[in-house]
Amino acid sequence: MKAEEESKRKVLIGLLIISLLAFLAILYNVLTNGLLLMIDRWVSREISNIQSPALTELIIFITNINGMMGSAIFSILFISFLIHKKYYVDLKFYLLAFLGASALFIVIKLLVERARPVLKIINEQGFSFPSGHSTMSMAIALTLYFIFVAKIDSVARRRLLLMVCLLWPLLIAFTRVYLNVHWLSDTIAGLSLGLFWVILLTFIPKLQKL
Repeated sequence: MKAEEESKRKVLIGLLIISLLAFLAILYNVLTNGLLLMIDRWVSREISNIQSPALTELIIFITNINGMMGSAIFSILFISFLIHKKYYVDLKFYLLAFLGASALFIVIKLLVERARPVLKIINEQGFSFPSGHSTMSMAIALTLYFIFVAKIDSVARRRLLLMVCLLWPLLIAFTRVYLNVHWLSDTIAGLSLGLFWVILLTFIPKLQKL
């Protein structure tokens, strides 16, 4: 058991370092107008090739699930569930993950002040980097994974939980690029930021989940 816990700890440390380096690399490219921005502009132009009215309507519905209102409603319901179950450590973990990730992406947006793509097909205000939807979808999904994985005995169900908690943030990130309200690098940076923050919290002794 001790060897297994040490192995999981090493994986988390690796993910922590990779996510931080990925975010910093993207941030550097954004601040210095690096080569990565050429990919951003190409994706922004070419994404129109797969856009259609019916698909756009579906994409808007999906992206709104993880919007400010959707995230707030989900959080209220989930917090109520945790209080009802008396999962107070999990409650503290969720609150720190949610509020911390929110504060991080808002502060970074205000500091970087990156403009959104001009080809956006829905109206979005504010700055572009990093994607708040991507940050919060990763933070919430990963927090749910850490909370519930220890409560599931079945290996198959644990794998299913992990798959869902990874695919959902990727889907949300795609919706932001599809709608052209974010550059591709904004979404990758958001995913990296959410991943980094939640994993960092798992190393706080009273919040350790694995």
